[in-house]
Amino acid sequence: MQFSTVLALIAFSTAPAVLGQVGTHCGTTSDATFSDCQALVDPGTWDGAWAADTNVCHYSNPDDLFGAPAEAYNTACHGNCCVYFASKTGGKPDKEQTRQDAIGLFGCADISANKVNALVFKEQAYGVCLSNGDGCGDCFDDKDFSGGCANC
Repeated sequence: MQFSTVLALIAFSTAPAVLGQVGTHCGTTSDATFSDCQALVDPGTWDGAWAADTNVCHYSNPDDLFGAPAEAYNTACHGNCCVYFASKTGGKPDKEQTRQDAIGLFGCADISANKVNALVFKEQAYGVCLSNGDGCGDCFDDKDFSGGCANC
């Protein structure tokens, strides 16, 4: 075997799996009601709904190590809209940053249908997702939340 072939095989065998892209992914989960999400991120509603890391849920991502179950958090809900948070490094949700990340997902809304569902995967190795109340597993279970960041 040629030396260059051996090097190529080593590089291929140690390369990470195809990873999701850091950034916003629209249409990744179940639809939330957009008007409920708008109301949720109002500071008064947000303050009352904020559960931080007390409402734990679990997801499995086959692109993660062995697809082992991991923790996520249903950080706040209002009507048919919930904001979920998961971290690749064990981080916990920050109240204002999570609210701002949720607002940033409004560009994925179908305003005429009053629906939104989206995930943002951040370079800081965490994701925030807008979904209905069933979104924990659905938000973080695919390539949209499987890597691609330097801190993961």
